[in-house]
Amino acid sequence: MDTKVFISYSFADKNKFRFFDKQLRRFLETTFGIDAYSFVFDFKKKTDNKTLMKLALEKIDESDLLLAELTYKSIGIGIEVGYAKAKGKRIIYMHRIGTELSTTTSGVCDIRIEYKDISDLLVQLKKVLKKQYVR
Repeated sequence: MDTKVFISYSFADKNKFRFFDKQLRRFLETTFGIDAYSFVFDFKKKTDNKTLMKLALEKIDESDLLLAELTYKSIGIGIEVGYAKAKGKRIIYMHRIGTELSTTTSGVCDIRIEYKDISDLLVQLKKVLKKQYVR
């Protein structure tokens, strides 16, 4: 079975991560054959808030690992991380060097990666995934 990853981003800051997301997904697919999903970028339907959250949580249920990009703090990411933790999912907290750490969110994550740019993140992520997550 292929590894599935759910990537959490701040919805309010999604435009800052559009190119970042494309690079991250390409890396996950080409390096590890990982199927990545991000509700922020992949969900296109208009629906009510309850249905929206229900669908996001279902996608987390289908995932093996959650990558939380928390350069910009977000209540939505906190909800997704908390849900993933309660479901026994592995969680990697990622944020740019020099940005404020979310102590509550980082407290439930398995790994924290501080990075200077996307290239640095991919180098660190490759080491972590090879060592602990990809079968």
